[in-house]
Amino acid sequence: MYPTGFYRDKNGELNVQGIKINTLTAKYGTPLFVYDTGLMKERYEVFLNTVKNVKGNIHYAVKANDSVNIIKFFGDLGAGADIVSIGEFHKCVAAGIASNKIIFSGVGKDKDEIEIALKNKILQFNIESKEELYDIYEIAKKLKISANICLRINPDIAPQTHKKISTGEKETKFGIDSEEVISIYKKLHELDYMNPVGLGVHIGSQIFDFSFFHRAYSNLKDVADNLKKSGYIVPTLDLGGGIGIYYEKNKKPNFDNYKKIISELFLNSDYKLSFEPGRSLVGEAGVLITKVIRNKTNKDKNFIVVDAAMNNLIRPTLYDAYHEVEPVKKKSGLERIVDIVGPICETGDYLALNRKFIEVKCNDLLTIRTTGAYSSVMKSNYNSRIDAVEILIHNGRPYQMKEIETIHDIILKEKIIDFHQ
Repeated sequence: MYPTGFYRDKNGELNVQGIKINTLTAKYGTPLFVYDTGLMKERYEVFLNTVKNVKGNIHYAVKANDSVNIIKFFGDLGAGADIVSIGEFHKCVAAGIASNKIIFSGVGKDKDEIEIALKNKILQFNIESKEELYDIYEIAKKLKISANICLRINPDIAPQTHKKISTGEKETKFGIDSEEVISIYKKLHELDYMNPVGLGVHIGSQIFDFSFFHRAYSNLKDVADNLKKSGYIVPTLDLGGGIGIYYEKNKKPNFDNYKKIISELFLNSDYKLSFEPGRSLVGEAGVLITKVIRNKTNKDKNFIVVDAAMNNLIRPTLYDAYHEVEPVKKKSGLERIVDIVGPICETGDYLALNRKFIEVKCNDLLTIRTTGAYSSVMKSNYNSRIDAVEILIHNGRPYQMKEIETIHDIILKEKIIDFHQ
């Protein structure tokens, strides 16, 4: 058995499943994403134990990290999938996830996407407006295929999280106002090819105050109970995801308190529950390894310039997000306040600001922690930079997860126009 997570050996060198990180960079180069399946499995099993007593099914939130191999890993453990695009659907199919274990969420499903999902008989659509309902209805009627419909409620709850990942307030684009849900759910019963399967809610990500979950789930349950009292069938409640993980310290997500809340509300209910964790399963299981290019000092600031950049990890500049950064090999020496920045020609290209950091030199390796979720999946080729290599460590062996396009591959995809014609 290998220890889970990224750990230091007796020499202070960072390891994963018995492999030194510097051995991996010698083979694959930098920047380099490294994922530990041991920690992914551990987090999945803890979450599974959290929801098993309330008839809970796990659907991995693919948008957190849409690598086919990571989707497949969770699928092999028994998870379904929660998707927000038809591209993610095709990745799930490639990963071996059965269509009848796929939930299609998202506010902007295109009609072509809806048709593909219907033809493949996905588990359910989580819909976010009456307009979307009628789009699905027209397509289902044309195809003569029934659609399983779950209505996503917007409970107008603002959890204490970053405004760009808060989705439960009325001013956001997500969900249906609570006062409209009942009338739309009743309307579902009047339309051919529409099969009402329940209600859902998702109020955002990185939530640590679980009282917000309690409020949202209580609201959802009250609406569902009222519909059932009126004679309508509400078999399923989709509780979404959003459990926060700790970026600043090596601390596990608080699954115990989450379990208390869902047990209090649903332990003796008849509802079949769906859960859509993403970040809490995979976030801590990834690191980004980068190489120091040089140190730079001016009158007011110290900079460590590295070869990873905002095209590899945009979270710090997009969300003001914090990631722990440390040398791959433990060092001693003087500390100073630095900005850790990438080579992209943008002031916003930084990975850490105003950090107290040990002195490092050219070619030293640094580890950026907790980059398993919303990191490589948000990559770009800005400044004509190629992608970082991504490897998965499983049973003590490294596996490269995908081929990396060279800059020549990228150029070849462009169609060169003859402007002299």
